[in-house]
Amino acid sequence: MKVSIIAFTDNGMEIAYKLSNSLSEDNDVDFTRCGKGALSTWTEEHFSTNDALIFIGAIGIALRAIAPYIKTKTKDPAVVVVDELGQFSIPILSGHIGGANELALQISEDLGSIPVITTATDINNVFAIDTWAKSQGLHILNPECIKLVSSKLLKGKSVHIKSDYPIGGNLPKNVYLNDLEDSDETNEEKYDVIISHYDLKDEYGNDTLLLVPQVIAVGIGCRKDISFEAIESSILNILEKENYHILAINALASIDKKANEKGILEFGKKYDLPFNTYSAEELNSLEGDFTKSEFVKSVVEVDNVCERSAIMESNGQSISRKDTCDGVGVTVALAINDPNISWE
Repeated sequence: MKVSIIAFTDNGMEIAYKLSNSLSEDNDVDFTRCGKGALSTWTEEHFSTNDALIFIGAIGIALRAIAPYIKTKTKDPAVVVVDELGQFSIPILSGHIGGANELALQISEDLGSIPVITTATDINNVFAIDTWAKSQGLHILNPECIKLVSSKLLKGKSVHIKSDYPIGGNLPKNVYLNDLEDSDETNEEKYDVIISHYDLKDEYGNDTLLLVPQVIAVGIGCRKDISFEAIESSILNILEKENYHILAINALASIDKKANEKGILEFGKKYDLPFNTYSAEELNSLEGDFTKSEFVKSVVEVDNVCERSAIMESNGQSISRKDTCDGVGVTVALAINDPNISWE
């Protein structure tokens, strides 16, 4: 995690130094003393590039500094304020998803300060769906629905979750999985949360929280020097055809001869996805039923690149076989593996 600390006084700088030393064990940490008129520039620069910001000073100063840059709880960094005597550590932004509450607790241990946590689920010891989703690597599609789930749990009501995948461990209090028998709702089709790799935003209303795990590997075969536009349109089209959400993708894969293919690399950079490649020998070692091409085999010594590389990458099963993508010089296949999700 990338953490930046800003202080305003001599006492504040001493605390910044202590925190830099303690937090650097597990994080990339820098700290600075704010010069006259420099706070706005520092905040603008670090707000969009850091995972967490720590202000050592007054809450009001921090609030005014970050206010112009706040966007959404799924993207904003964690922001914690520590008073210049180190008595309190107070998360003021992205307490759950951004990890500000957790960071404030860590700071309190390092400084011997008092953490001031104000989020309702934390102080009432109630299951926090957003914190849990982040810990399990689940993307939150509609964060505005988090409050609906939390509100029900805080009132002691049941929350029903539908998951396309098994979830290990013991269920939290008042949480039910794939079971609507005890639902307070009259509509038996009503779930509060759905965990799926499908794109369900048009199927459900504004009161169902949608969580997407990264479970799909995209295998790609293509002609040399294929354009980024051809790669992007091909992948997006097959996802739309199969109704899979793009956030469900966890990696791109192909044969090692395509390791420097600019179109694929650009797609991976845009969507923040790793691109892994495998040798012909590795791909040929897979057993199974693949869509064979003698022409492809004559060129790269593998009868099918996209299907084999998708399965090799995912270590799972095929969910979409070779698609020629309207003859644009790209072939795409998809494979899936269940995520490792737990309540613990």
